[in-house]
Amino acid sequence: DEEEEEEESRGAADETEELDAANDDDENAEVIAELDDLFAALAAQRRGESLFRQEMSKPDEEIDLARAAGYVAMHRRPDESRVTDAIEELDALAADLEATLPPLERRFPLRTLKAISRYMFTELGFVGNAEDFYDPRNSCLDEVLARRTGIPITLSLVYMELARRVGVPMVGVNLPAHFMIRPVVEDMEVLVDCFNDGELKFVEDVEDMLKKFYTMGEADKLTIDRSFFTDNSMKPRAFLTRMLTNLKQIYFNNDEFAAALQIVAYQAHCAPDEKVALFNRRDGGICLFLMQRHAEAVEELSGFLAECDAKGMWDGDGNPTARAQIEQMIEHAKAQVARESVKRSVEDALGESEDADDACGDDPRRDDR
Repeated sequence: DEEEEEEESRGAADETEELDAANDDDENAEVIAELDDLFAALAAQRRGESLFRQEMSKPDEEIDLARAAGYVAMHRRPDESRVTDAIEELDALAADLEATLPPLERRFPLRTLKAISRYMFTELGFVGNAEDFYDPRNSCLDEVLARRTGIPITLSLVYMELARRVGVPMVGVNLPAHFMIRPVVEDMEVLVDCFNDGELKFVEDVEDMLKKFYTMGEADKLTIDRSFFTDNSMKPRAFLTRMLTNLKQIYFNNDEFAAALQIVAYQAHCAPDEKVALFNRRDGGICLFLMQRHAEAVEELSGFLAECDAKGMWDGDGNPTARAQIEQMIEHAKAQVARESVKRSVEDALGESEDADDACGDDPRRDDR
């Protein structure tokens, strides 16, 4: 009887061990699956930046602006097929528009612009999103096409892409506080305000609009430098930098620092000049500081100040405390790095002590009397 009981006990123990092993295998499989999903999501997220970097490696005249904007949108929805879908939709919309226009040899630029505005804003229903201007979806091409709403720069992008496909090349005009576009047509000094239903405006109209924006009086004079009418280059990097700056500011204001850091990474690939690249580095360092990634913040912010000094490129933008604020961030981050280092040392020492105690406790020769 005792032998049978021992046999049953051993059998039960074996079954328990097998069950525990199976449970461990299941748990390990779940952890591995979760890690695989995380790595896949991270790779997909970085795919957009990688494709954007490749596009920015091309000469300006070869950059596909709509495709590059689609890659930017992948920071929110990392699905490359959405970029292809957006390009195909622009092609289809332009083909529908083309069918409504007279033959190319009988087209007049001004009438064509009016036809594009009517098609895009009346027939298709695109509209400026004044109610929720700072929604990040307004800066993503796929979302703008799907929702038929956006901000001046993304609506301008859609307009430019349609216009280019029907034979009217256009370029951006970086006006203060308002982005517009204009046709590259000789002796045609007109701008298109895509945030206001594609309204065609002369420079004087724009000056009046900006006076109201800046709450200037009727007697005050505001004159726009008209030299942009002589520059017919596309400047895709400047266009994308403005789009990315909008997004970065939105995420900063919403305390979404991880998303802002993603945009910093994109912007590093398209900065049109040294100063933009330098200040983008500063913004990345501030993001890292706010995310409490202190060691990285020290590296980026210290590098920013050192580069400023070496190139003589920053005087604080008129703010005498700006440099001091960056230096305070660096000192605070250094202090945090030091604290974290001490904490790890203490934890490691305590862990070694506990391991030693456990080893003593397992020693059968230890006398516990």
